[in-house]
Amino acid sequence: MQKIRVRAHAKINLYLDVVGKREDGYHNLETIFHSIGLYDDVIITKQETKEITVRCEHPRVPGDSRNLAYQAAQLLCDAVGGIGSITIDIHKRIPVAAGLAGGSANAAAVLHGVNELFELGFTQERLMRFGAELGADVPFCLHGGAAFGTGIGDQLTRLPALSDLPLLLLNPGIEISTANVFKKLNFSLTKRENAGIIIKTHIEKGDTLGMAESLYNCLEVPVFAQHPEIAARKAELSKQAGCSGALMSGSGATLFAVMLNSESARRSESRFKNRVDFCTTTVTSPVGVYIED
Repeated sequence: MQKIRVRAHAKINLYLDVVGKREDGYHNLETIFHSIGLYDDVIITKQETKEITVRCEHPRVPGDSRNLAYQAAQLLCDAVGGIGSITIDIHKRIPVAAGLAGGSANAAAVLHGVNELFELGFTQERLMRFGAELGADVPFCLHGGAAFGTGIGDQLTRLPALSDLPLLLLNPGIEISTANVFKKLNFSLTKRENAGIIIKTHIEKGDTLGMAESLYNCLEVPVFAQHPEIAARKAELSKQAGCSGALMSGSGATLFAVMLNSESARRSESRFKNRVDFCTTTVTSPVGVYIED
């Protein structure tokens, strides 16, 4: 093969709590990830030169070593002593810097795709360890489906994936600094006892309504305090007919609603479509990265 195409699926957090700060500056988390149907296309092509090239039409996606996809390719190259030259073409659908792990998903796609394209033979477990060197969300993007995450989010326990659960996503076009959100986090104000156990139990039982009613993200407190317009959007989203529950994903600013059915999701999408920067319907996905034939 000279070329491989990988779907890089976004994620949402159905639950997120920060349980402490680490000595390395990161925070220990408890979170429940779920892959969703929204994805970027990542096309990896062997080239004759000796470079890693990243191309993307989105103006906010860097084409150099600042890009996690570039770093992923370089990491594998260093690990095996060279893999030759590749071009990485990224076709974006996932909003940038939106709490949906778009950059991490692209990096996971490169780890998975380069491993297959060059027949490097790394196991999934080894690729996930590489991913943890790149960012906290990369291991889950490789894992896919649903998982309970601890540590910085990289220690994963598989959960049963929720099949084709209708979702409505919207992003008001506000860029959130994850570092600033964590700086403003007040642990005494955000703790909700047993929330993780409750939602995890609902997921294990396949109780989507109970899960939707138990959604929780402690980062909403500092984000909504700084951006009350996001809180207002969430309140409006929660009132939509067919909405079982709504939440901010990650550190924002993307909001998602769990909908009773795809029809109610599409109706609500039509109400928001021209009022926010990004709005789409999708469903939960059982995979994080997927090689297309």
